[in-house]
Amino acid sequence: MTFTLIRDILSNFLLGLTALVVLVLAQINPIAKNNPDSVTPPGQMMVCIYWQGHHDVDLWGGPPDQKKATGYSNKSGETVDLVRDDLGTDNAPHFECEFARALPDGRWAYNIHGFSINAPELTVHAEIRIGGEYGYTLLLERDLTIKQKQERTIGQFRLAGGKFVPGSMNEVYVPLRSAGK
Repeated sequence: MTFTLIRDILSNFLLGLTALVVLVLAQINPIAKNNPDSVTPPGQMMVCIYWQGHHDVDLWGGPPDQKKATGYSNKSGETVDLVRDDLGTDNAPHFECEFARALPDGRWAYNIHGFSINAPELTVHAEIRIGGEYGYTLLLERDLTIKQKQERTIGQFRLAGGKFVPGSMNEVYVPLRSAGK
C-alpha cells in the first residue's frame, strides 16, 4: 500500500515538474533576426528632453551648417528637425525630440528654453545620442534646472567625420532661441 502511495506521489510530482518546465520554456523568446522591413531610425543624431508637470519646455538645436536654430518656430531646418513639440498640457510625461539627418563637421549646440514654467524652477532630463552601426550611443546625459523664460545650454561639442571629437563637450551658454530674433 505504501509503495503505491509513494509511486503516485512521485508520478504526480514529476508530471507537475514537467508541466512547469514546458510552460517556462514556452516563455523564452528566440533571438530576433534582422528584419529588412524594420523601421530605421529617423536620423543620425537624436536629442531628447523629458520633464514632468504642466510646463512647456522647448528644445533648440544648432548644427554647424544651419543659419537659424531648429525649435518650435523653425521645426524643419536644413539638417535638424524637431519631431515633437510638447506643450505640456496633459498629465502624461512630457518630452521633445530633435533628429539630425546628417552629421556635418563643426560645432553643434543644443539648448532648452523654459517657455511656460509654472513653478520656481523645473528639472529637465536631457540626452544626446549619436547613431552608429549598432544603434544609438549615448553622448551626454544630464539633468538641468530651468526657470520661466530662461534658456540654458545642454551641451555644445564638435563633430569631425560624423564622430564626436573627444574633449570638445562643454556647457558654455550659446544663445540659440534668442539668436534668431
